[in-house]
Amino acid sequence: MKIVQVIPYFCFGGAETMCENLCYALKKMGQEVVVVSLYAEHTPISDRMEQAGIRIRYLDKKLGLDISMVPKLTKVFREEKPDVVHTHLDVIKYAVAAAKLAGVKRCVHTVHSVAHKEAEGRAQKIINSVYYKLGWSVPVALSPEVQETIVAFYGLNRQNVPVIYNGADLSRCLPKEQYSLSEPIQILHVGRFDVPKNHAGLLKAFQMLRKKNPACQLHLVGDGELRPQIEQLTRELDLLDSVVFHGMQAQVQPYLQAADIFVLPSLYEGIPMTIIEAMGTGLPIVASEVGGIPDLVHNGETALLIPCETDAIWKACLTLIEDTALRKKLGTNAKRASEKFSADHMAAEYCKIYKQ
Repeated sequence: MKIVQVIPYFCFGGAETMCENLCYALKKMGQEVVVVSLYAEHTPISDRMEQAGIRIRYLDKKLGLDISMVPKLTKVFREEKPDVVHTHLDVIKYAVAAAKLAGVKRCVHTVHSVAHKEAEGRAQKIINSVYYKLGWSVPVALSPEVQETIVAFYGLNRQNVPVIYNGADLSRCLPKEQYSLSEPIQILHVGRFDVPKNHAGLLKAFQMLRKKNPACQLHLVGDGELRPQIEQLTRELDLLDSVVFHGMQAQVQPYLQAADIFVLPSLYEGIPMTIIEAMGTGLPIVASEVGGIPDLVHNGETALLIPCETDAIWKACLTLIEDTALRKKLGTNAKRASEKFSADHMAAEYCKIYKQ
């Protein structure tokens, strides 16, 4: 079976990491995989994929709406002759129409967040709804909670919206070997600098935590359009000596292994890949109880789940700092639970849908 994955480009984010992991797992299963990046930009992730033998075709999309993507994708699909086109993020509006024009029989779209957040604007909602209701594309939810939003937002039958959890390449994780605290204490966040990740709330919580325990450092791995604002807020909160900006990293596993606590206080989420990678590392996790996060980890067993509030964030981190036994319990339980969210399992589930 030949599968073409279509994505805007491989910036640092959960959808991009999921697509990368899926490509590797599909290739390992013996499927033929080609990736189309709408933008011409090469990134550490795309370079890594090409080094691993994944063929990527780069297009020349302009910023904003670019209807030239439809004929360009049509040409690519006619040349590649895929059995399935699998779309991610906002490429659906171009790729499904192009697939129909090229005679591709099967399209699948992963909805990477709650439905009303992913479909920005009324026009996108209408386009997606038409594709789904005509059977031109199958929407796949990352969790039961995301499935419910798709059903409600588009008026679909639940049985037509399968659920497949994101999967990580757990073989790349570097498991923690001990749970004594570093000096200074290392708190890690991995994620794109945009509104849902709540960097501002995290910084304010970290400022409060430092008042209770000054021996803490916050490490931020990622990049994005809000990074300059977050750097400015760091200065305003007088945290420059204790917050480290690492930028986008091709390999996050060493940062995960070096951390004492992983924190993800998102405002909303689908199934965050960073949580799965933190689980695979055996990290104690603090995360907001939103989106698909409760489907991955359970409060008091594999993580501390909290409301997305400043006080809740710093208090949960302080609880873990003060309780070695709890850190070890959550980390070791999370490591065991991570096996349910492997890339191999994800790829096998997608193949079932591809073949229907």
